[in-house]
Amino acid sequence: MITIISLNPCIDLTLNIPALTIGGSHRTEDTRRDVAGKAINVAYALNNLKQPCQVIGFHFTENGDLLAQPLEKAGIPYEQIPVAGSIRTNIKIFEKNSNVMTEINHPGDSVPAEAVNLLLQKIQKTIESTTQSKPTLFILSGSIPTGVDTNVYGKIISQTKVPTVLDTYGKALLQGLEAGAFVIKPNLFELESTFNVSLPTRDMQVSFCRELLARYKNLRAICLSMGGEGAMIIGETGVYYSPPLDIPVRGVQGAGDSLVAGMALEISGINKNTLPNIPPNTLPLEAMLRSAVAMASASVICEGTLIGTQKDFEALRKHVKVEKIAN
Repeated sequence: MITIISLNPCIDLTLNIPALTIGGSHRTEDTRRDVAGKAINVAYALNNLKQPCQVIGFHFTENGDLLAQPLEKAGIPYEQIPVAGSIRTNIKIFEKNSNVMTEINHPGDSVPAEAVNLLLQKIQKTIESTTQSKPTLFILSGSIPTGVDTNVYGKIISQTKVPTVLDTYGKALLQGLEAGAFVIKPNLFELESTFNVSLPTRDMQVSFCRELLARYKNLRAICLSMGGEGAMIIGETGVYYSPPLDIPVRGVQGAGDSLVAGMALEISGINKNTLPNIPPNTLPLEAMLRSAVAMASASVICEGTLIGTQKDFEALRKHVKVEKIAN
């Protein structure tokens, strides 16, 4: 069972306009409100791909049902840790003329230490479970709520001893790597800003990622998303690159989360007898990247924060090109 940790869910208010002028006045062509957050997007993407998953996370009592009810309707198990306050609202301004998204993200209400302790206890119970809900793969994705130590992902990774896909940045990424993250998925900006480096060329990007693989012994693969430049995966058995598909872009929010879901789908497809102890040199890097790009593309053709369907995923996967660019 893939287990997804949701610390900081949100409501995405997407405003579609032809173009953004700083200091100008705009009239929206249309708007969308989607209850989301990176972890929740991953859960919906996996669910759309018919991959069993469950969510454990903070449930903000003022309006948390906006999240709980859709998850229940979708049939996604949701273990709730009650927290006072409300789900944050993020503003997404999508320029149709350029396919550029401008984001204004709210940090969210503060989460007390007691709630974090309850979350860690709940995670421990799932690890000790003997039912089908026992985790074989964890996904930790998204920002850290106000009041929570940035090392919370590191604590979860150290506690679980289960392969973890980590999608975050800054201190949370560094601490997660130190704790033993299994796969990470930064975008290029997140990678450069987290490590204070400039990586303008593909060779430099590959070289730096290989340095990270050597530095962090539990790290087995890095999927680097580069927006309009495509995506790469750098791992134990080589480096693979996939260019973006030529498709209409209707919304980019949730694309990176769908990328994570596509990778997780292929990791979970490894012989179940090997999970969670995945032997070295067995990650299907090419398939991981192909499915990641296909699912991200399936979400890009959807408006707002809607997540791609299995039908679109399967249709687009046939057209994804993956090239091995280094051993």
